[in-house]
Amino acid sequence: MKTILFELKKYKRIILFSLFASLFLSAILYFKLGFKNSAILFVSLNILLINIFFIFIDKIKSIIMFIVLLPIYTTVRRLCYFDIFFIKVTFETIYITILFISSLRDIFRYIKQQFKIDSSAFNFILYTLMFLIFSFNSSFFSDNILKSMSEVYIGIFIPLAFYFTFVVYFNKNLKKFIYFALFIALDFSCLYGFIQIFLRIIKTGQIKIDRVYLTFGFHNVNIFAGILILIIPLILEFILFRENNKKEKVFLISSFMLYTISIFITFSRGAWLCFIMAVIISLISKKYSKLLITVSIILIFISKPLFSFIITRGTSTSFLQNESAVARLQSIFTDFEIIKKYPFGIGGGQFKYLFKEYAVKGYLSMPESIRFNSTVAHYALEHAHNLILQICVEFGIIATILFLLIIINRLRSSFIDFNFNRGAFTSIIVYLFFSIITGNEFNHKGVITGTIILYLIFGIIEISIKDTNEGRN
Repeated sequence: MKTILFELKKYKRIILFSLFASLFLSAILYFKLGFKNSAILFVSLNILLINIFFIFIDKIKSIIMFIVLLPIYTTVRRLCYFDIFFIKVTFETIYITILFISSLRDIFRYIKQQFKIDSSAFNFILYTLMFLIFSFNSSFFSDNILKSMSEVYIGIFIPLAFYFTFVVYFNKNLKKFIYFALFIALDFSCLYGFIQIFLRIIKTGQIKIDRVYLTFGFHNVNIFAGILILIIPLILEFILFRENNKKEKVFLISSFMLYTISIFITFSRGAWLCFIMAVIISLISKKYSKLLITVSIILIFISKPLFSFIITRGTSTSFLQNESAVARLQSIFTDFEIIKKYPFGIGGGQFKYLFKEYAVKGYLSMPESIRFNSTVAHYALEHAHNLILQICVEFGIIATILFLLIIINRLRSSFIDFNFNRGAFTSIIVYLFFSIITGNEFNHKGVITGTIILYLIFGIIEISIKDTNEGRN
């Protein structure tokens, strides 16, 4: 970051231009947006313009800046989130689209090289491109084709475009900068969440009741939890297996404590389970075998009360009497009813509309032993709360199979240099688990941070393979 700040001093004219451009637009929209939103627009637009400028000066520094600034770009979706034909416009899509277009020549050269020397990269590119094609194809079964195509653009094409630009310009030696950029970005989000608690929630015991107001800068707390469990294995890798100086150790341990507290106050059942899973998987090594055995024994003895606490979120409400839990259970049966009718998908962003139509049919298909002993959810779900089913419903069965092949490909590829990819491997495992039991979306009302980070982790695995192949040549 010091290097980037030094670079900024060299480009005073560009900085002044971005300042005046941001101030001009914010001033024009002041009476429409109000002081708070105008201030947010001024700061974020100024940062975006500088970030875009750096694309043409130094793509590596620009991408690292982008990763650090992800929490800021996410907040601007309230002001910049609209469609132009099939293109969904947000600050993230603006930046990545420009980055991708400016890198096309290098990307094509990279793809051509990888096809010749790396079957793993070839398969990944093949699966992702086919996944993109079948996802776009599902849009033609939608009542709003352009709307569904824009969902594919922001949720699938943009993260994939970011992946390609990342693997072209980054190498193994830059891994530390990438991870620390993610840690800094997540620290900002955690601290923002604590500010929300102090502003809205006075008593700690009320957090689980008022968690709907706790967003950590994202649309809801579960989105933040999904991002958190993606990054926790990465920081555990650095704490447990990497050499760090004293300042780095203090930063890493402080950040991990911050993430642990944040995980707890999300009151996300999936996040709690994934946190335990991430710790256990991270400890699987000769170096920590004794600690792993100790932790495992403790977990076995406390598993029953711990699991009960997690399932009920620390309340006395049973699973089948919890509206949220029953709504997600009902969603599984409803999703299968939709999938039987639309095997090629219903189009991106269409889940909430079809769910209302098929909800009763899905409820009646539930076993009587569940229906007669559970409460009834008094609201319709906007998404499946299960990524695999979400893909299957919106993009179709073939797209779902391709996505699973993408995951399998990255997990297998991580073993080519497992010591380098230890954290990335664990992140993908816990992400998949969290996505199934709690849910993720590629795009949730403009929030694509988690999807970008997932493809960034895919890229981390790829640069280790790329560097290995280049070393052989």
